[in-house]
Amino acid sequence: MYRMKKHDDIIGDEKLQKYIERVHFVPIVSDPNTLFDKVCYRIKCGRSRTIGVSSVWKYLSIAASLALLIVSSLFIISSGEKNVSQMSYLEVKSISGSKTRVVLPDSSVVWLNSNASIRYPQVFTSQNREVEFTGEALFSITKNKEKPFIVVMDGMKVEVLGTVFNIHSDSKTDIIETTLLDGTVAVFADNNNTGKADVILSPNEQVLYNRTDGEVKVQKVSGALYSAWVNGVFHFENNTLEEVMRTLSRAFDVSIHIESDMLAKKKFTAQFFHHETLDEILSILQVSAKYKYQKVKGEIYITSK
Repeated sequence: MYRMKKHDDIIGDEKLQKYIERVHFVPIVSDPNTLFDKVCYRIKCGRSRTIGVSSVWKYLSIAASLALLIVSSLFIISSGEKNVSQMSYLEVKSISGSKTRVVLPDSSVVWLNSNASIRYPQVFTSQNREVEFTGEALFSITKNKEKPFIVVMDGMKVEVLGTVFNIHSDSKTDIIETTLLDGTVAVFADNNNTGKADVILSPNEQVLYNRTDGEVKVQKVSGALYSAWVNGVFHFENNTLEEVMRTLSRAFDVSIHIESDMLAKKKFTAQFFHHETLDEILSILQVSAKYKYQKVKGEIYITSK
């Protein structure tokens, strides 16, 4: 059986002692100005640095989570002038299976769901507050009537002054889903050059925009369902099993498949909290829904009993 050597045993090993004596620790002297110049040089050369930040996320208000942070820069040459101004951008991506809290320069808070990413300037301009986004996120935007907040996605953009809303914009599907929890949201299609919004949402309304054919559909929803993946409080009231499983799928970052349309349309009223696991929730719903489920290669399949 292998036994770790005690400190005295190591020192007593003459061969190892010789190697220890050859090791010298030299204090590192660093010049902050030199380091700053090196960072600026790397940014100007178009390079980016990725930083991994990790912690355990369990629906805690103080929790951070896994994320990738990429720093980039954009050089802007003022029209008619030789002055070159530099705008630095930050890009944060939430790693698979994690949720990431991002605080923007204006103190707005964005919760990124698994694999979502957001790119924003280190300092917002005087005209607006514009960010680029893909994936799913819950936005809580600081109110500023002078600077509209704009979320740019592939095929659509959302403009607000100060509000709370959820966006689901997955590159794997044609549908961009925007759900309003509080305030007002104006939605613009990519081909809209009129300055007039295609849709203006009120709380508990959702717009589904099809990137392929431009179809816009507005429907009433329970806004609380679309923030449940952040706070871990699931309140279902007369919701179909399909709606329930869609919410759980996003919250726990797992694919859930329902066998039949009849089963998917069954309705439920129930409430669950963050301390309950997905298996516990599925087992409780199983009693009234009369289904069985199994896990296959990390995905969940629900079938009738």
